[in-house]
Amino acid sequence: MEYEQIIYEVEDQIAILTLNRPKRLNAWTWKMHEEFGDVLNRVERDTNVRALIVTGAGRGFCAAADLSRGEITFETDEPRKNKNRGEEYIFLSLKGYFSLKKPVITAINGPAVGVGIAMVLPFDIRIASESARNGIVFDRRGVVPDNTCTLILSRIIEISRAVELMYTGRVINAREALEFGLVSRFVPDEELMKVAKEIADQIALNAPVSVALTRRMLYQFLTESDIVKAEQINNQYFDWIGNQPDAREGVLSFFERRRPDWNLRVSGDLPSFFPLE
Repeated sequence: MEYEQIIYEVEDQIAILTLNRPKRLNAWTWKMHEEFGDVLNRVERDTNVRALIVTGAGRGFCAAADLSRGEITFETDEPRKNKNRGEEYIFLSLKGYFSLKKPVITAINGPAVGVGIAMVLPFDIRIASESARNGIVFDRRGVVPDNTCTLILSRIIEISRAVELMYTGRVINAREALEFGLVSRFVPDEELMKVAKEIADQIALNAPVSVALTRRMLYQFLTESDIVKAEQINNQYFDWIGNQPDAREGVLSFFERRRPDWNLRVSGDLPSFFPLE
């Protein structure tokens, strides 16, 4: 796919997706939606890529949906249905985001409002620049929160804070976003990408299959209430990986004081029971 509204590049083992409509503060469009999904599939297939960073071009991250259609912006001819819409859409759902095998770091470099914040809630690490602004403003536009963010937000922050953000639609700054738990840290504007790349580089040092299995368990257990089942799944993952060459390499490299040379790859080397339903 030739990208019109995003920029995609790979530096060493780190992929970078940049939303690229800076004159519109990267307002979200269906074209951007399709290109975003294509990149996620591309990252999953690329054995060289170990993590993805998502950011925005210019002074904004994503200033909500593009409202250029005016009062009919949110009208649709056919309601969305819970069905497979093809490979290009496979990751553009909450279940799809949770099924990703590689970590995603969101570097919020300015306004992230509406879908601009809802779309990144299922991702792994969210960091913000000092100039970042976040708001879940759907109710202010006469619609309801999208991307199932009513579920995920109430899991990652306190329910009372989720309620406040959604009911009021208030736009908060980076410091408040940290206090609310929307982001894990905020940094000076000029250091945002540097910090994001440092985190990605640290992830890339670790065994990629171990990271993929850890990610799967984290998000599976987010909605799993059966402790016995969770323990069984955890044991199944641990017993499998403990008998793989990466487990031996991890111990040997520790004793030999060298950087590990991982053998397993996410594309092709995951256990037969992955993913569990």
